[in-house]
Amino acid sequence: MPTFAPIPPKSPTALRVLHTSDWHIGKRLFNQTRYDEFEAFLTWLITVIDRHKIDVLLVAGDVFDTMTPSNKAQELYYDFLGLVAKSHCEHIIITAGNHDSPTFLDAPKALLKSLNVQVIGQATDDPTDEVIVLKQDDDTLAIVLAVPYLRDKDIRASGSFDDSSQKLTQTNDGIAKHYRTLSEYAKALQADCTKATPIIATGHLFAAGASVSSEDDGMRKETVVGTLGQLDASVFDESIDYVALGHIHAPQTVANQDRIRYCGSPIAMGFGEAGKIKQVLIADFDPKTPTIYSLAVPIFVPLVRIKGDFDTISNKLNQLIAQDQKTYAEIEYTGDTLMPQLASLIRQMLEHTPITALNIINKSQYQHILKATHQGESLKELSELDVFKKRLERAELDSGHEALIHAYQAVLHAIHDSDDNAL
Repeated sequence: MPTFAPIPPKSPTALRVLHTSDWHIGKRLFNQTRYDEFEAFLTWLITVIDRHKIDVLLVAGDVFDTMTPSNKAQELYYDFLGLVAKSHCEHIIITAGNHDSPTFLDAPKALLKSLNVQVIGQATDDPTDEVIVLKQDDDTLAIVLAVPYLRDKDIRASGSFDDSSQKLTQTNDGIAKHYRTLSEYAKALQADCTKATPIIATGHLFAAGASVSSEDDGMRKETVVGTLGQLDASVFDESIDYVALGHIHAPQTVANQDRIRYCGSPIAMGFGEAGKIKQVLIADFDPKTPTIYSLAVPIFVPLVRIKGDFDTISNKLNQLIAQDQKTYAEIEYTGDTLMPQLASLIRQMLEHTPITALNIINKSQYQHILKATHQGESLKELSELDVFKKRLERAELDSGHEALIHAYQAVLHAIHDSDDNAL
């Protein structure tokens, strides 16, 4: 388990920024709603903002899990913003991620601005609309490049994209140009400041060298094309003092530069993240170069993976039951004995307990089916891209697999990038 340095009291002269992202409010786990976890996290975050006297809250994308969030998801979001507006925090900046609807996030921005909540759902024709100058009285506290997830149409609108076989390269070049334009504008503003002023940028993208949290962490890895192509850290000009990134769910630095950070998602999005420490980041600017602290997020509902024969599974489940704590379990039976009744036995064992088995994998059953029918995978285990690849294998094509896979990825990318709330 990592250990984190204690966060000291805030200096009276420092600007304290909290960086979080990838909340994915409304995301289900094997069809299990998790609103209690999202609510617990947001309640905890309010206490952190007050306890550590946060001046600026940055949310770097993927507020919601879908472009059409449920009423409950919206209620949690707006209730949270209302509470933050009453807290010590004076500036809240929220940018959209690839899961968010840009138009949905932007819709109430005029109203939210009265609560000092600045929302950037999408890029506009004028990139400088994304540059937010944070002020206190007549002093400039910071200059923020509030860059949302950039879709292909955003880059085309800025004149940096044309249709060609080099779509991926040109899209990434367009994103780099977008950041350069904002950086140059921010530096001009910075030059007019009467005191040292930090420049902070946000981004929702896949930086080169970044590592994903797990295979089931909720990212759409099958659509890592176009604007989700990996971007070099050189995209972020050295004049930028801190880059608050979202999209990757594992906390990490980028290109060994402390100033470029992913904070990661605040709760585990899949069983592959079971037991991993989640965190938010706190950066103190006094005046410019940040001192960065990691703050662990509590685990509100543990995720547990259990693997083995039936005796092993039973023993571990009994240990969990004895702890009497709400827990979600993924159970994989690997015993030699064929047990078609496994799922019903486990559910009987867990009846009237706080343990819920969300996914039960019967490997003996799968192996039996594999031998009998040459099949062995459940459709729920496969991504859209996996299914397409298997269909290609059956087609027995002589060539062209990679081109077809790339084209299919582009189709998936276009589907996931469409904004259902746009007119």
